[in-house]
This record gives sequence, structure tokens and C-alpha cells, in this order.
Amino acid sequence: MKLNDSISTYDVAEALQGETGKFEVTSPNGERYFVTTQPGHSIISLEWAGSELNLQPFLVRKIAQPIATEGRSKRSAAA
Repeated sequence: MKLNDSISTYDVAEALQGETGKFEVTSPNGERYFVTTQPGHSIISLEWAGSELNLQPFLVRKIAQPIATEGRSKRSAAA
């Protein structure tokens, strides 16, 4: 996904598979969550905990690109 792109999905884990960055996830009843994904890591399980059957999709919006941590550690190591 590109920055500020939004999608609707019934399966957040599947929608974010292979994605990197920070995402704002809004549940069908309006609760907001922030999910950060990194290369080489996956979401194994993300389940709806509500008592009702999830008949409406989640809204997922990419709000930030991934931050390169490699450059940070090199700079802090040189300091």
C-alpha cells in the first residue's frame, strides 16, 4: 500500500501480509488501532473478540512508511 491509501477488509492480517509501515485500523464499531509491520515478520493471528458476528469490514489506512533502523544503529554506534 502507498502512504494514505485505504482499503476495506474482513481479514486485517491477510490484508497486511507482505506490507511494511504503520497502519490505522478502524473496527466496524469505530474502535481505532495502530498496527506496525516489518519485513520478515508476520501477523500469525488477529481475531475479532466481539460477541457479534463481524458483518462489516475493517478500514485499514497506511499512515507511515517503515523507518530504517539500520542507519540509526550505525549512527548510535559511532557516537
